[in-house]
Amino acid sequence: MKMDRWSIGRVVLTGDAAWCASPISGMGTSLALVGAYVLAGELGRHEDHAEAFAAYERIMRPYVEQAQDVPKLGPRIAQPQTRTGIALQQAALSLATKPGLSRLAGKLLSPPADRIHLPDYGHDAIMQSALEGMVP
Repeated sequence: MKMDRWSIGRVVLTGDAAWCASPISGMGTSLALVGAYVLAGELGRHEDHAEAFAAYERIMRPYVEQAQDVPKLGPRIAQPQTRTGIALQQAALSLATKPGLSRLAGKLLSPPADRIHLPDYGHDAIMQSALEGMVP
């Protein structure tokens, strides 16, 4: 799913509702967690929700686009429609069980989960304040 905008008015989308990367990207959980973190952080950083939504999208969009960039052949192998396709899928799955080949394929085919610079929303200060409040 590729949308031009992830928000309108006071409504914002995140996770699969906003960008649903291909299941073969292996990035669904990473995108969901990072998206929630960034959205919450930007809402805390900005008083105006429209500014927060714009900042959230500005930070997330490049990361999402990388995750959505899967090889064109990937979905065809994952969901074969012919006998030849099924045979190719079985061959690919057989190769994927080989330890060295599976690591190489993961590096070549999976978008890197660490290709985003996560902003520091001051959680250390919040945790420090909470801990100080617990000390008698």
